[in-house]
Amino acid sequence: MSRPFRIALLVILLAVLAGILWFPALRRQVLRTERQEQNEEVARREVIRALPGDQNKEKAAIYWLSADNPRELAAVETPLALGVDPAQRARVALEALITRAPSPEQRLLPLGTTLQAFYLLDDGTAVADFSDALSHDLPAGISTEQLAVDAIVRTLHAAVPQARRLRILIAGQEAETLAGHVDLSEAFDLGAMASEGPPAPAQTAAPAATGKAPTTEGKAPAAEKKPAAKPK
Repeated sequence: MSRPFRIALLVILLAVLAGILWFPALRRQVLRTERQEQNEEVARREVIRALPGDQNKEKAAIYWLSADNPRELAAVETPLALGVDPAQRARVALEALITRAPSPEQRLLPLGTTLQAFYLLDDGTAVADFSDALSHDLPAGISTEQLAVDAIVRTLHAAVPQARRLRILIAGQEAETLAGHVDLSEAFDLGAMASEGPPAPAQTAAPAATGKAPTTEGKAPAAEKKPAAKPK
């Protein structure tokens, strides 16, 4: 047996011996680490359980498709951490509109849509910049587009009453239409659209009775015509 081979064999034997002696200590260390992680997880859950939860949240009316009539909107009171800042309130409410529909059938905005930016100007004009998924992934049809715009308008108006008008941008750019039908070239009058055909009060357990979807595109409803006076 050559000398290098004997040296290599000795090194291997020493390594095996060291491993046998060191392995129990390593195992004890791993077990201690696992127990520590478990204790930390238990403590974290206890802290979360002790938090006030919905006490810091506010019920906001979010408008999705009615479970009873898919051609109308229904307001669902949803606990959200809206906060005080109007822009933050708008962002939280609109993101809930996208992601927290009671069921896939009631979702109006494509799930891949993101609210890229939101601004509220001093004159009450709100600017909501959505990703291009809102335009590209929305099912084609004027009624679908109108309901999507109505849902955005009513949800925003409920969360931020001081917003008077809404400009919708797509991927940071002005667009002529949402997906080929509803005009986006002008700002929507939030007060006028939200007041048309108001829905029944929102409920928490189930979607409320729906309101009639607006037919105007960001314009105030025309004044009611009075009947002509009869000749004497």
